[in-house]
Amino acid sequence: MTTHDERAIELAARLSDCATLSKSSPEKDELWIAVRDVVCTRSVCLVTPMGSSSPVPVTSDHASQELIAAMEWLIAHEEQARTLAPMELFIMLRGVATKGAIGSARSAQSDALHGMTHVSPGEPVTFAEIDRTDVA
Repeated sequence: MTTHDERAIELAARLSDCATLSKSSPEKDELWIAVRDVVCTRSVCLVTPMGSSSPVPVTSDHASQELIAAMEWLIAHEEQARTLAPMELFIMLRGVATKGAIGSARSAQSDALHGMTHVSPGEPVTFAEIDRTDVA
């Protein structure tokens, strides 16, 4: 059994410990910690957001965004999540956390736009040097 398998089993066990995700409990708090420890990015990795063709670098700086995305999905899809095998649960949560609409790759992609607005999804953005003598 690999470390990934063991961590996926731990994640599924924490979910199983929760009677429900609709109410606060110490078990639900432990689930949040397990999702953070098992699902969230800890080092640099390249992730391609769903609907995009360009990978973006995601770091541990985006872990909070990943945790929120994963837990929102888990709470909204609790019944489905409880039917998944441990590795399937891990894969689903990792995908939602990194590639989903509110996941880390979208956040990193947005950060890369340096605050620009009105850029359509998929529209390439290129930064170029300007000749300062041409600036009025």
